[in-house]
Amino acid sequence: MKRITLSVFALLLSIFFVGGIQASAEMGKDTEKPNVELSDKQKQELDKLYLELLETKKEIINKYVEYGVLTKEKADKKLNWLDEHYEKIKEHGYIPKHHHKKDKNDNEND
Repeated sequence: MKRITLSVFALLLSIFFVGGIQASAEMGKDTEKPNVELSDKQKQELDKLYLELLETKKEIINKYVEYGVLTKEKADKKLNWLDEHYEKIKEHGYIPKHHHKKDKNDNEND
């Protein structure tokens, strides 16, 4: 039973990764980033959601420490990273920043 469960999990995981690779390959190089400015109300809504997400992630990390999965030191690093990430999101006006390495073929389009 354990072997079947692991096999199914591995299959689903591989489908997830292959689907993600295919989806990113389908996103053409010519896609432009929209220049969007969010209203204050939209920012407030996103802030509320990000804070809920942040608190949930912190609870999960603290549970891992409680259960012995993570050390306190590693948990503190993760918690600090979460706080820094949240601050960066706020600084960027809640617009996600995508940092992709430039493809060597992109020079042709410049």
